[in-house]
Amino acid sequence: MLYKKSKTNKESGLLVFLDRFQSLFAKRNVNYRQLRLILKYKLLLDTRDTSFFTVFMQMQTSNTKQDDEIPTARGLLRSLWYYGIYGVIFGLLLLFGTSFSAMCYFFLAYFMILFTTILSSFSSVLLDPRDRQIIGVRGVNNQTLNAARLIHISYYVGIIAFLLVGPAFLILIWRASPVFAILFLIDVVLFTIFTSFVALLLYFVILHTFNGDKLRNMINVFQVAFMILIYAATQLPNLLDNLDVSFTISPIWHWWSIIAFPFWFAAPLAAWQSAWTPSLIIFTSFAILGLILSVIYYLHISSQFEVMLEKLAVHSDKTPRIGVWQQLMAWPYRHNLRKREYFNLAWRLNQTERDYHLRVYPVLGLTVVIVFVFLVEFGIDGGHWEALLQNRWLTLTVYAMSFSIPQLIINLRYSSTPEAMNVFKVIPEFHAQVFRQATIWMVVARLLIPQALLLAVLLTPLLGWQALITDINATLYSLLISQIIAGQSMKLPFAAVYTASQSSSLGLANSFITVLVLIPGVGLNAVALIPKFGWGNFLITVAWPIILDLALHQSNKAVTISSQG
Repeated sequence: MLYKKSKTNKESGLLVFLDRFQSLFAKRNVNYRQLRLILKYKLLLDTRDTSFFTVFMQMQTSNTKQDDEIPTARGLLRSLWYYGIYGVIFGLLLLFGTSFSAMCYFFLAYFMILFTTILSSFSSVLLDPRDRQIIGVRGVNNQTLNAARLIHISYYVGIIAFLLVGPAFLILIWRASPVFAILFLIDVVLFTIFTSFVALLLYFVILHTFNGDKLRNMINVFQVAFMILIYAATQLPNLLDNLDVSFTISPIWHWWSIIAFPFWFAAPLAAWQSAWTPSLIIFTSFAILGLILSVIYYLHISSQFEVMLEKLAVHSDKTPRIGVWQQLMAWPYRHNLRKREYFNLAWRLNQTERDYHLRVYPVLGLTVVIVFVFLVEFGIDGGHWEALLQNRWLTLTVYAMSFSIPQLIINLRYSSTPEAMNVFKVIPEFHAQVFRQATIWMVVARLLIPQALLLAVLLTPLLGWQALITDINATLYSLLISQIIAGQSMKLPFAAVYTASQSSSLGLANSFITVLVLIPGVGLNAVALIPKFGWGNFLITVAWPIILDLALHQSNKAVTISSQG
């Protein structure tokens, strides 16, 4: 029985479009009436759920006039303006040519942005086990649930793809021809479908391999590692330029082309402009075959995907073990039981905040990448690494780690379960200021100190003992900046709901504070690097942040939750 749309209610354009394909859903054992109802309320809840797509957007409830109206894409478009900026940049790149190399770079950049967005921003929707627990028990089969999930994600992926590709499509109409632009658009649509299914299949492999808490941790590790890899890949042009590596990509099949699937989809466009060659035929064949196999295989495992999502709802009953590093970092609180318990509590809460990891860990990885980009950019003279040892000023690059602090500290405000902190607010002996200080030290101990140790191990052999001293100095200044930012931007950690607009404004203000605090530190450190000055100046340089850290710590020591109003 076909669904008949009511004339009284305003409907989403997506639902109106899907109404035309009811028979296709029936062939896939999908109950269209149930599918439509699920999608309707998923789209409505997107405007209510503050955790939905928090990495890159916050849709406002003002986009809907009445509670029963489904939001259109207009509100989303207003919140995705910077994807449009990416699209303009991608389009401008095609002004320089539409060769095979240009198309390969376009598809590679498009893949990086789209794949990262799917992994980070859509993971909470793709991997939501509540659909089966809440909706599945009401007679909705797995095929219908999976179809609703897939269409829900595809709706937003399509909008992002439109913003990324639209400017390039218009430029190609003028730069090449309307026919070529249409072929380009078809190619991009197919590549978008392929990229989406590759992401889903990767998630399926992880779901199939791991269970429980280890599964959630592995998903988080996979997401963060890929985002760091993307950040590192964006710096490759600078590195290749310094190493005199050619940027031209020849349309010749190599063994590594098996995994270079952005190149597969550039081949048909290159063949249209020139002629079909054996290599281009192989590239195109892999594109067609990869797309067909990925779609068929996902449709085959779609029902299993829903069943495996139940693994995410399984929680381990084991009490997390306190590791050696955590015990070592709790040493400053060895004589204060309350502070030590606050520190361990903050450590455990931070371990469970996977959204925090997604927002913060890529930034930490990026700062390490930036340090080595500076080394390659300014430290290599004629391609000889020995020049690094003669350029002691490069030790100042370790201060790049300080620019991740605003992101680290500000995101401590937020939690996926902020209501839990309300319990502590009513405890008479709970000191919010002490808990905040313990949380700050937890972040420094858990994230900044390991990063500083990594930089010290990597840079000291290259730059000498100056790098080690500068690394210590940068770490001390990072602790100082952390206390300043936390003091003016956070009353109680893990007690607020994430909002992108508020986080961005706080991040901008605190980045300015970071620069102001770093200026004297970097200046003193630079003076100490002058050859005629010795260890004495370094000791003075290191002493300043220690004194400031202790002074700021003592000034905040007596403040409790009652003084915060």
